[in-house]
Amino acid sequence: MENLMMTGDGIDATVVTGNRSVKDGYRTFQTPTFGVSGNGFIARDMTFQNTAGPEKEQAVALLSQSNQSVFYRCSFKGYQDTLCVQSQTQFYRNCDVYGTIDFIFGNAAVVFQNCNLCVRRPMNG
Repeated sequence: MENLMMTGDGIDATVVTGNRSVKDGYRTFQTPTFGVSGNGFIARDMTFQNTAGPEKEQAVALLSQSNQSVFYRCSFKGYQDTLCVQSQTQFYRNCDVYGTIDFIFGNAAVVFQNCNLCVRRPMNG
């Protein structure tokens, strides 16, 4: 679908969650909690998270392949490979991205405006 909009009740009030990871036998691009491919996608006031944890290696919270996608007041929570901005053009405003290693990756043309990039400490041991 194109030009789809999802509106939540706020960061941490509306949460889309999953826990697939590479350590559980999935490839990185099979782990996203939420994937977007339709052009013109908009999300606002939501949290997308992957709860696999730091010990599970790659575990994507959001994979976006959508052209002209917009994320406003959203949060993306994970550890390794939290946010995959795989392709096209994307815009993030007033968002929070949490992760440990390579937590934003991909080949898209992306603008982050007034966003917080929050580095998590990996668990020891």
